[in-house]
Formats: sequence, C-alpha cells, structure tokens
Amino acid sequence: MSLVAALDYPLHTMPATALTPRLRVVLLGCGTVNAGVLAGLEAMETQVEIAAIITRKPRRRGDERYAWLTDLTAAFDTGPDLVIDGLPDCGAAEKALALAVGRGIHVISANKAVIARRPDLEARARRAGTGFAYSAAVGGGVPVLETVARLKAAGETITRVRGVLNGTSNFVLGLLENGIGFDDAITAAQAAGFAEEDPSADLDGLDAAAKLALIARTAFDIAPDAYAIPADSLFDLSVGQVLGAREHGLRYRQLAELVAGEDGISASVRLIALPEDHPLARVENEENAVEIRCASGTMIVLNGKGAGQTPTAGSVLSDVRALLAKVGTR
Repeated sequence: MSLVAALDYPLHTMPATALTPRLRVVLLGCGTVNAGVLAGLEAMETQVEIAAIITRKPRRRGDERYAWLTDLTAAFDTGPDLVIDGLPDCGAAEKALALAVGRGIHVISANKAVIARRPDLEARARRAGTGFAYSAAVGGGVPVLETVARLKAAGETITRVRGVLNGTSNFVLGLLENGIGFDDAITAAQAAGFAEEDPSADLDGLDAAAKLALIARTAFDIAPDAYAIPADSLFDLSVGQVLGAREHGLRYRQLAELVAGEDGISASVRLIALPEDHPLARVENEENAVEIRCASGTMIVLNGKGAGQTPTAGSVLSDVRALLAKVGTR
C-alpha cells in the first residue's frame, strides 16, 4: 500500500499493524494466583498476549490456546516483554527473575521471599529502566507498599508500620480460637487456597518478615535480611493458650512491626495477645490490617483481604495496568 493510500484509509479501518504491539507475557506458574491473573489477562487481549506459561509438570492436553512449557529457556526464547511470577519461594523462581532482569524484561511478582532475598534484582532493573513491580507481595489486595510510597513522595517521614501481614496465620489463629487443632486448621487453610503445601514460612513468621523487609526498602531505602528479623512461630503456641486468652478478652495475633528510632530501624514478628477491641485484634480470617504512622502525626490504617486468589491476582493485574500505561501499549 502506498503512503497516499494509507493516509486515505478511514481511521476506524486502519490495519492492526498501525497500533502499538501488544505486550508479550510469560507466566511463571499457573497455580492459585496466576490462574486468577490469567483470567484477568484474557480480558485484556487487545493489550497483552500470552507468549507462554511455565509449569512444573507437562500440562495435560485440552487447552491448546497457550504454549504450556516446562523449560525456562524455551519460554524466555518466545521473546516476552513481561514476566509475571506466581511461583512459591524456590530456586526456579529466583533463576527466572534473574534471567528476566538480565535480558531487560519487565517483572511483576507476588514472590516476597525471592524479592526480599535479592534486592540486587530490583536495583539492576531500576538502573536499566526496566519495570520491576511487586505490589501483591505485601498485603495481597491491601495497598501497603503503594501507600508507603505515596506518603514518602509527599514528604512524610514514616516512623512505624505494624500490623497483621499474614492472612494464613490469622486464618489459622481464628480456627484455633474455635478449638480446632493445628493439623485440621492448616488443612483448612490449604483447602481455602491461603496456605502453601508447606505452610512453615507463614506460621513461623518468615513470610511476614519478608514483607517487613520490602516495606523497609520502600520506606527507608534499606534492604534488611528477612532471616535476621526475630520471629515467633505459631507452633510454639498451644490451642489452650489461644482459648485461655479468649476467656480473658484477648486475641492472639501475629504482629509484624517496623520502627524507625534514634538507634536505627528495628523489625520483629511477634505473637501478641491484644485486647479484643483493638483494631488489629478485630481482623478476621485471611484479612490483613496495617497501621502506618508518620512523624507529622499522620496515621493511616489499611484493611482488606491479605490472601487468596482474588485479592492477590487483582494486585498483580493492577501492576500490569500500571505498566501498560507507562509503556503506552493500547
């Protein structure tokens, strides 16, 4: 077609090649989170296309719409613009994110453990001008990192962040309050899609510690070692202690806290029996609640679903939409 002919083409019938190309996406995993993300991306087909989906085991035949791959290199060789990580903490996830950053591919992840452990990945992506977002890694559907970033950009000095940051532990504690044993409570959390096959990171406080490390990175530009943050384990708590606390008007909560003081930044994850009318004690099931205090006296309280497919996938998709707006894909 000549240039004149192209210019004479009615706008509404211009060939698709005149539009900005869609963002090619590789999904790492298709479990609870990324299954929800995939459904959301399918509603954005004019803006994104699924280049490949990586799974641990070969996918059964039946869904031929996508390239289901088990080989990381083969998936990356499809030429993705964006990698969305929905894997649990594992070597494959860390390798994939490092490969994506090395190739200049945008990253969106819900993997707080790997991101907290490898601050160099975000730093390298930022220097290269590549997107590296992980809103879903802290708070699920609760905008903790986004709120901290907005406060900081507005000139506020954050002095304390504390709250219930792990929906799985809160869900289990709620069942223990009803006299249900640990094993049955954990099984119920797994069946509800809140707990991993190995729930120790949630129950031992490491998941909350990793989230504190990411909050500290956003609020204070530091990268603490999540493994060095003191943490209490729910396994050190008995059902009798939980029930005894309730009889005295108290409720145990896994309370994660980050404090900026004269001696620096301190962080901890503690099991604390709070008065039942305390805002952080009223958090139920998989909900999260976070208090953010500033030196100016400003205090913001955030509440919402902290675990499960819908809130976590929604947060990932919010990062996808922000990236699309930034790169100008339409």
